Amino acid sequence: MRYVLGVLAIAVLAVGISLYWVSRPTPVPATPPPPIPTSVLDQLPKERKGQVLIYGAYGFTGKGISELASEYGITPVLAGRNASKLKPLADSLGYDYVVLPLENNHDNLVKVLKHFEIVLHIAGPYTYTAKPMLDAVVEAGTHYVDLTGENHVIQAELDRDEEFKRANIMVMPAVGYDVVPTDCLNVYVADKISQPTQLTVVLNGSYTAAEGAQASRGTMKSGLEMLGRPLLKRENGEMVAMATPELIHREENGRKQTLLQIPWADMITSYISTGIPNIEVFQVQEGELPPWLLGVAQSDAGRRLLGWLIDNFAPEGPPPGAQENRQTRIVSTVSNEAGATASAALITPEAYLLTFHSTLIIARRVIDGEWEPGFQTVGKVYGPDLVLEVPGVSRTDL
Repeated sequence: MRYVLGVLAIAVLAVGISLYWVSRPTPVPATPPPPIPTSVLDQLPKERKGQVLIYGAYGFTGKGISELASEYGITPVLAGRNASKLKPLADSLGYDYVVLPLENNHDNLVKVLKHFEIVLHIAGPYTYTAKPMLDAVVEAGTHYVDLTGENHVIQAELDRDEEFKRANIMVMPAVGYDVVPTDCLNVYVADKISQPTQLTVVLNGSYTAAEGAQASRGTMKSGLEMLGRPLLKRENGEMVAMATPELIHREENGRKQTLLQIPWADMITSYISTGIPNIEVFQVQEGELPPWLLGVAQSDAGRRLLGWLIDNFAPEGPPPGAQENRQTRIVSTVSNEAGATASAALITPEAYLLTFHSTLIIARRVIDGEWEPGFQTVGKVYGPDLVLEVPGVSRTDL
């Protein structure tokens, strides 16, 4: 018996050490890397006007954007920290590339960014990657867009609004799914009644279902960061904590659905775009979240472990068949204190396909001179119809 217990104790210890090892945080370099070689800088565009840098180009979403860029008349330079992933993609597309870590690399980031009018920052989780890139774009004078859905990241960007204005750059977060379609739709319905006070958004990511993964590894890891933070909603103009998410059970077209309240980016972006003081976002829930997931995700070690599992075992992203066949549906409803209401729906292509297009549509707008300095949102700057430029999007009044 003692022998068996001893073996079990050793096995448990080995598993514990292994889990610690794979989930340990990646250390930030103690010293900056050497200055980027002049030979590398000399290969970058000489005139920054119209020049686009895609940072995080070899991830699932970055790759999709890079592959589509030429359709929007954009010839980007690709960037990221991993040369072995970056070079094959750049070579296959015929684009230049630059290997560029983010951590403790401010001076080199600034030197590179000064060659570009805009950076498409596609490398998350933005909890860790947004600040070093933002610090650099301020000094370089480079416009910035990203795909974050992390409320605390968007709030941190909003808090730097005056700094961005002084630098005469536009910083626009969340230029993909879901914020581009929701923000455009929310502005659209908000204009239909006088002084709206309540906005409710319902997302159905599998309106037309398809086999295969729905989320990329990057999206799942960003989701972990959101799960590890307080659950918030917009109430009377303020972000307030909720003890538990609201669940709504309903029938639609004879099918039973569960709507799960989620702390999505619209709490900030659509508040800026519409001024509506009360905002709730719900997602049509397919299946149930494991009850242990929230507890694990709320610890640093747990998030690191789940992140390692995602990196090593989750699909890179939806397969092509799913992207071609899956559709999403978004319904936004506004009301005011007088009892007036208005609703409208968007049907969109699969979330990542929409993101590929919407990111490049906005990049094209910026290099064509359509931008405003400071922190900005899609609906505020570009209005409700921008999303209709994405192939496969339709809007219907309800």
